[in-house]
Amino acid sequence: MFSKLKKYFKDKNNTIHERAIPRAQIIKQINRYIKRVGNFGTATLILIDIDAYHNLLEAYGEDIYFEIMKETASRMVGLLPENAALSQIREEGILIFIPNEGTQSKIEKLCKKLLESTHIPFESEAIKDIHITTSIGVCTYPQSGSVVKELLDNLDLASFVSKRSGGDKVTSYYATLSDDERDNKIYYEEIRTAIQRREFVLYYHPIIDFENKTIFGAEALMRWNHPTKGVLPPQDFIQLMEQTGDIHWVGKWGIDQMIQFQQQMQREFPSFKLVFSLNLSLKQLLNPNLARQLIEIAKGLSADPSRIMLEITNCMVYDKMKVVEANLTRLKAFGFLIAVDGFPLDQQSILAIQNTTIDVIKLGRTFLKDITNNFSQEKLLVLLLDYCKKNKKTLVCEGIETKELLQYVKNQNVGFGSGFYFARPLAPENLKKYIEEHQWKDKLLPEAE
Repeated sequence: MFSKLKKYFKDKNNTIHERAIPRAQIIKQINRYIKRVGNFGTATLILIDIDAYHNLLEAYGEDIYFEIMKETASRMVGLLPENAALSQIREEGILIFIPNEGTQSKIEKLCKKLLESTHIPFESEAIKDIHITTSIGVCTYPQSGSVVKELLDNLDLASFVSKRSGGDKVTSYYATLSDDERDNKIYYEEIRTAIQRREFVLYYHPIIDFENKTIFGAEALMRWNHPTKGVLPPQDFIQLMEQTGDIHWVGKWGIDQMIQFQQQMQREFPSFKLVFSLNLSLKQLLNPNLARQLIEIAKGLSADPSRIMLEITNCMVYDKMKVVEANLTRLKAFGFLIAVDGFPLDQQSILAIQNTTIDVIKLGRTFLKDITNNFSQEKLLVLLLDYCKKNKKTLVCEGIETKELLQYVKNQNVGFGSGFYFARPLAPENLKKYIEEHQWKDKLLPEAE
């Protein structure tokens, strides 16, 4: 992906700015400065990382990304003192070196201006509709390190903390930051490498149609095929991806992979009308470009959006957020199915769901937590089922892990369900086998009906 981009940065005719110098040159400049002044001088290093840069690369390509970097650098140069040096040190990182730069408050004001400079809309026609944020790290010599490598490592760590805090922030390095964040930083680097190496995969959890005794579809669940630790579940990495913004990559990659696999399964099993679903986090939904990006992917793959379901949680909160509401409205208008996941069975939620355009309601696992004392929940379920029937909504019960729970769910007239009783999340090849052999039918025995 980055071969052409790296050539840009090595080519002197394609620097991000006329004041920018090569990485090797700025490293030498910092080294010479440290040797000359010893402990009697001061210096500031600032690292500006473009947040979720690989999303920009995949969405717009290397030429547009390079224009973004050039415009970003140009704005920053205008804010820097004359003695500052600037360098593109990696695909997403700009390093600034400022010798003998005054007080801490002066540096803080400069960093605030640098951060704010990225909030201004681009004027270039090619990139005017693109919005970026940056994560900025700051360290000072000699307080943050006595040699260049130590300074750069600590600077990188400070930038990572800004990114892990959601991006669009400035973090100054301090002594105990290494103890607090070093392991997180290492894990983040692993995730970045995993993204580039395509180590993430989707597993699929079948959803069963009880009435027709067939498979309704499957929910796509992300896994990390770690080279040394094996297949890791999402709780081992999703939170960090949420914090660093890599979750936006997940959304686009996930929908692309899922649609392609859904289409493959539909071709191989044309008698089934398979619906595949993928969960969208709040952070993804707060991205104003999300709907456009997912629709573009679906159009590019000639997907049938009525066979693609996008899952959200806590729909009562989402309708109060204009960006989220706009995304969901546009996705729904295109034809995607919208589902609410982990739906809590209470009066307030049942009332709230009636003011939405939700197509599928996935009943949370708490409904099956204590079926022997479920009388109040059962009364609420009757109301929900009545609403679903009158409004042509689909109700799915999650968390079915035993024959007894299946029997209970069917007795409550819920027509769809999923859970470990039917299958654990399956690798793509295993889902194919599951459908070929109609393995769900073994679970829908007469005594379980």
